[in-house]
Amino acid sequence: MSAESPSNVVPWPIAPRPFYEEAFGSWLGRVAARYQVSVAMLWEVATSEELPALGTAGWILFPPISQSAVHRFATLARLDDERLRHIQTPSAWLIDRRCMPYCFRCLVLNDADVSAPRWKREWLEPTAKFCRVHRTLLETVPASVFRRSRHFGAALDAISRHREMRMFNNSGRLR
Repeated sequence: MSAESPSNVVPWPIAPRPFYEEAFGSWLGRVAARYQVSVAMLWEVATSEELPALGTAGWILFPPISQSAVHRFATLARLDDERLRHIQTPSAWLIDRRCMPYCFRCLVLNDADVSAPRWKREWLEPTAKFCRVHRTLLETVPASVFRRSRHFGAALDAISRHREMRMFNNSGRLR
């Protein structure tokens, strides 16, 4: 995973494939979870670039990356560059947020792979309010969940704890 010329890059032994509707930060967080490192450490080891400035939502709202970083990650993951360009977060969506909207059912019941939760790119759109699949209001989780979590696995644990506390507080007892 060290930064060297692309021709000398040894691909990762295992790399989760990004899902078509997944956000880049989600994919990077899943790769980091696979190797049990932080997203920041994965970035540092995989690229020769400085980690981009991350906002209040941390790595889930990852800013667009350079073409050289796209190519580097694509090479490491044995992907076409276009696949990673497609899941980049538009710059216009990079605003500081207190909460991040999401659909819990879509998060944990990934139709493409039920064993691989992922964060949909559409949930990062600043005006996202409804789940297009389930036609329900999106739930929210504090943006700090991602800033404080090393990788996607840790974020999922924090989201589950947040949901349990919210259900407990709404009912007076845990359901």
